Amino acid sequence: MTSRERVRLALAHQEADRVPLDISGTLWTGIHMDEYCELAKAYSPASLPPRVFEQFQMLARVDASMQDWLQGDVAIVENPVMTWGLHNEDWKPWQTFRGNTVLMPGGYAPVDGGDGFLYLRDERGQNLAMMNKGGLYFERCCPVHMRDDFEPMDVKAFGASLPVYTDEELAFIRREAKALYDSTELSVFGACNRGQLSTYGLYANCTITDWLVLLMTEPEYTFDILATHAEKAVENFRLYLQAAGDYCDAVAVSGMDYGIQTSELFRPDIFRDQYMPNMKTINGFIHSHSKCKTFYHSCGSIRHILPYMIEGGVDIINPVQTSAAGMEPEQLKAEFGDKLVFWGGGADTQHVLPDCTPEEVYAHVRERIRTFAPGGGFVFSPVHNLQYGVPPQNVAAMLRSLRDNGGYPVA
Repeated sequence: MTSRERVRLALAHQEADRVPLDISGTLWTGIHMDEYCELAKAYSPASLPPRVFEQFQMLARVDASMQDWLQGDVAIVENPVMTWGLHNEDWKPWQTFRGNTVLMPGGYAPVDGGDGFLYLRDERGQNLAMMNKGGLYFERCCPVHMRDDFEPMDVKAFGASLPVYTDEELAFIRREAKALYDSTELSVFGACNRGQLSTYGLYANCTITDWLVLLMTEPEYTFDILATHAEKAVENFRLYLQAAGDYCDAVAVSGMDYGIQTSELFRPDIFRDQYMPNMKTINGFIHSHSKCKTFYHSCGSIRHILPYMIEGGVDIINPVQTSAAGMEPEQLKAEFGDKLVFWGGGADTQHVLPDCTPEEVYAHVRERIRTFAPGGGFVFSPVHNLQYGVPPQNVAAMLRSLRDNGGYPVA
């Protein structure tokens, strides 16, 4: 059975020959650049130095040698620009703060601010992102606390500010998707980055705190912002699906978080009234214009909004943060296993992968497979990206356990 067939059966809630594996097939199942270097040193030296294709989470692109070792079943369709306006071309070496050499786009030019931080700036010289010297990631340069000078953005102006895919971008995406589909047997994942709802209002002149307050105090305004964003998402998905829909099995619709470690970001009824109708708009369009399944990423505790996500047409949930409150694997599978595909939850990246022994990792993964795999509807992936600091032998133990225990029928 091919990887593509295996993933398609999982998405259809059917059992394949074995549980499919995704590592680096989406923007939330990747490998941090320094972790990638450590894995490559141990198991795939030919994969050095890696190209960092996503410069927000600092994700390394998996090359053929590393893919042979990982044996993943999913491949991502990259966008020509992933983050910070950087075109992934003209690669050049850069040394990370962990002493590893990686390749960055030619336009990558961090500036030393003289205050202990590196900055990425736009063409006007405005700071876009910042990284503490010695850090692992860039963070957005945006205020977090409520702004004293905040004024709601005009809804029409907000809609006009949202970008639409260009013909050049769509031609690139089509070439990438077709090449993956024709030259591999992997399941192709569409990383559409123009269709996400404004979960935090970051694009509507808001800080996160401003937006959360507005959801309570100005619900008509926030709904109009979300509805406008949904309309623009449909416009972008119309173009994206025309370019790549024939090749993709799933497409990313949202990478925003709706939960924290202990609860949802806001009351479930707010999600029901504000977000669910607009999810229906986007997901309904995708389902009626393609065979693609809709993929939603959200960290944290989202147990109480999952029924509304299902009603809103969500097919796939990732990363399945089982260490968060109310996200116990057995309960999730029992209640939602016939309605949602769990793309993740295969290994706890907070406590198990970085801290346990290989033997403990092996046993942990075996139990996750026994919980999530029966009946299909499960694509194995760790809970979010593999972060720097996970011992390479623990990653190897995770993969070994999947191969030993992931064949159907699952014990």
